[in-house]
Amino acid sequence: MTTLVFIVAFCIVAVFVYMARYSGRLRVEQTRIIAAPISAVYARVADFRRWREWNPWLEHEPDAQLTLSEPTDSEGSRYAWDSARIGAGAIKHVRLIAQKSIEQRMRFHNPFRFRGRSQWQFSDRAGNTEVTWRMNGRVAFSLRAFAKTVEGMIALDYRYGLDKLARLVEPADAPRYSLTYLGVRDIPVGRYVYKTYDGSMKGLGEAMRSGFSELRQKLAKHGLQPSGEPIAVYVKTNIKLRTTVCRMGIPIADANFDGIRVSDLPAHRAYVVRLQGAYKALEVAWYQAMQRMRIENIEPDQRIPPFERYLNDPGETEENDCVTELHVPVRLQT
Repeated sequence: MTTLVFIVAFCIVAVFVYMARYSGRLRVEQTRIIAAPISAVYARVADFRRWREWNPWLEHEPDAQLTLSEPTDSEGSRYAWDSARIGAGAIKHVRLIAQKSIEQRMRFHNPFRFRGRSQWQFSDRAGNTEVTWRMNGRVAFSLRAFAKTVEGMIALDYRYGLDKLARLVEPADAPRYSLTYLGVRDIPVGRYVYKTYDGSMKGLGEAMRSGFSELRQKLAKHGLQPSGEPIAVYVKTNIKLRTTVCRMGIPIADANFDGIRVSDLPAHRAYVVRLQGAYKALEVAWYQAMQRMRIENIEPDQRIPPFERYLNDPGETEENDCVTELHVPVRLQT
């Protein structure tokens, strides 16, 4: 019995020592140029009544319960949300300098505990607005080891929030994107020819342009036509290093021939999200897809790699009209 108590005590101390190695501090900063005057942008941030239009934390439950103090656009104003799906949190205005800056206090209760300060800065850039959204804070002791993960999640939330804010005030023809959550779909078995890319995510776009072109030429040489839209199958991705092993593929009918690599896509079920707009929003789209699956308790099937399907040709389509479907394989639920 004494030995067991000693072992348990040792494990508890070891956990505390391990967690103490991490500070738990978070620092996030996102900047965006918005094609609109400062007055239009500042008004939507300073007035909590208008946060529902763009608040990134309400993306997956826009009807969450909100509590707003009166007035909603001055020092001391408070904005809080509470939801069983997305958690609970509150933001309070501490200091406002009209058209220039806003300082806030933040507190999240769920899905993780966090408190910190948020700062907004607004600068004129030739009639446009440069918006910087910063955050400094600390997660609870139990989450210290995951602070960098939480930091990355908040950074993507901030980026998405600024993009939604821009969509409200920019001209209709400005670059923009939207996400549609299509839910779980049945994906039939398929075969595709492919070319592999192994390297930085930054170079993936250019590799795809040349890779798909090369594959089409090889198919034409063999007298074959694609049987579907191009896809990108992500075999392995390292988010921290921002590298990926990706198969750039073009679906074909059941055929085998020399000179081109061929692979099969097994029949499965996948959670599908449709992105309409620029490809530069793909990182945000993947993040939001995983967030929606987490909230809906849908478990990814890591045995099958996720993939993108490009429904139109960017060379013949306006950027805002490009359509990409993201497929995340899911485990069958019993």
